[in-house]
Amino acid sequence: ALQPLSEVAEEQKAAGEEEKGGKSLLKGLLGGAGVDVPATLAKALESSSSGATVTVLRHGDLFGVPESSGEASPFMGGPRRDPILRDEITLRSIRLDPTLSAYGTTLKGDTKRSSRLSLGDAAALMVLKSVPTSNGLDVVLSSFPGMDILSAEDWEAEFVRVQDVISTSGGAAGAELFETSFAAIPNKARLADWIATKWAPAILRTYDIAGIRVGARPVYAARVGDSSTEIVWQKLVDFQSVTVGKMIIDVTDDNSIKAKRGAGDASAGFGSISLKPLAGEDILISRLADAASQAVEKGLATKATVAKKERAVAKKEVAAPKVASTVASSGTVETAKPSRESGPRTAGARRSAERTRGKRRKKDTPTPMEGAETGSSETWQ
Repeated sequence: ALQPLSEVAEEQKAAGEEEKGGKSLLKGLLGGAGVDVPATLAKALESSSSGATVTVLRHGDLFGVPESSGEASPFMGGPRRDPILRDEITLRSIRLDPTLSAYGTTLKGDTKRSSRLSLGDAAALMVLKSVPTSNGLDVVLSSFPGMDILSAEDWEAEFVRVQDVISTSGGAAGAELFETSFAAIPNKARLADWIATKWAPAILRTYDIAGIRVGARPVYAARVGDSSTEIVWQKLVDFQSVTVGKMIIDVTDDNSIKAKRGAGDASAGFGSISLKPLAGEDILISRLADAASQAVEKGLATKATVAKKERAVAKKEVAAPKVASTVASSGTVETAKPSRESGPRTAGARRSAERTRGKRRKKDTPTPMEGAETGSSETWQ
């Protein structure tokens, strides 16, 4: 099923009413028996098809021209001196996240954007069963900067990752919020410093974070250790700022970035890790995926590449072509040896007379008569 992320709140509300006993009934015009109407599309598919695998792929704000042919122009507008590429060309990187967090809160759809082309590719791969899926899988696709076209191995790795996150989302593993891997990180301290001094302060000044007026909210980011950054949540208790929780972002030795939820101030009663997501936590997680793409563009990390599987191609033995002849063989035929008497085709033609060349012919010189020569000589004498 393909659904927008904005409909999750309505589905949760309808599911809650159904659990309380307020089932939707369509009564017949003549007072017939009622018909149960499923609260969500996924439940409707499950009830209509027994034994089928039902997965839900959600999207944020859609962008991009729904044109996937090779003749489609990647530029906006007509010919320009400085052409501008369309967003679906510059935002080809994707990330899959569970629609519901580990503790049942919904990710906000207004902070996510999804490319129509990437969404179509993901839906086609799911229908063709080219990627691993499971019954009840509910994920949301987000697009991020990146111009590399995803291969089948990249899609498969992303689907495996999101299912691992869902399967390990209980207990202590639920504190882990985000993880992404790179091929290499040249300088871990430099990447951690960029997260603490450049990326985090810019995100905390955005309207989505600064607009939180009630309860705890992320206030500042601080560098901890050589490769860690803490984003601190605080709230006012008796006109004093109290730390209620943290998000710890680590640049690990295995070339990855991991984010996990941490405890707050123990003296104020917030010494345990919160079982509920902190306010604005989902926004930071979404922007942290964007930070991973920015780190690759700035040269702080190298994008990880998935090794392509080599397909074994069976070599076909081609038999030598048989020469077909319509002439019946009559034993061994001796080949004639070239000689001077074999004709002009083998030994070359021998001309017996001079051959005229061109249009002009040589004029024959007249032979002088003997009598005339004698007479002239005698007269001269």
